[in-house]
Amino acid sequence: MSKIGYNIKKLRNVKNISQQAFADLFSLTRGNISSYEELRAEPKLESIIKIANYFSIPLEHLLTKQLSVNEILNFNDYFNEEGQKKLQKNFANIPFISREAIHHIKEGTFDVQKLDLIAFPMYSSNKFIALELTHEIAAPANVDIPEYTILFFEQVQIDTLHMLGNHFGMFLTNTEIFIGTYNQNKTTINLKLNEWKSEDFNTENLQSFWKLYAKFEKKL
Repeated sequence: MSKIGYNIKKLRNVKNISQQAFADLFSLTRGNISSYEELRAEPKLESIIKIANYFSIPLEHLLTKQLSVNEILNFNDYFNEEGQKKLQKNFANIPFISREAIHHIKEGTFDVQKLDLIAFPMYSSNKFIALELTHEIAAPANVDIPEYTILFFEQVQIDTLHMLGNHFGMFLTNTEIFIGTYNQNKTTINLKLNEWKSEDFNTENLQSFWKLYAKFEKKL
């Protein structure tokens, strides 16, 4: 049996597309999509080709392998095959906050342990998390980063607190997420979204604060 049913569900989850919306894209029905994902049927070749072309995924991969987040986001294009082999030992599997995961945060059902993973070359033992930037995430007006850029955040470390000032960061809990700018003086540090919203840093909520480490901007 092919992997098409699994991959359709994974595509929808990462891209945050409902079954009905996915069906509409390819002149199918919601029932069709449900039956594919539950492995009760498979789409016709004509539909499979349309799906592969729409998401820029090789037809063979769509049919024969379980797609990773990297492949769905066309993230692997950044590394050529030779470069991947050289860097593979340094690739880290990083939890990835997709648009679906953002909805779970807003609903209070977010669990970082259940996130899909994205592979990226990292040369640090610190804790990282990745995020695909969308309009659904609150961010300051001066964050001049194109939508759908993949941002990599490093969890704030006690020994580098003095380096946070004016850097972009992320505040993340099971029920809230926003991007802001770190402000600090001699005694306090906070992550500021705007004049009305900020979060004060302390050692008890350390795990909720992240510092922007890198970004991957798609070339269209």
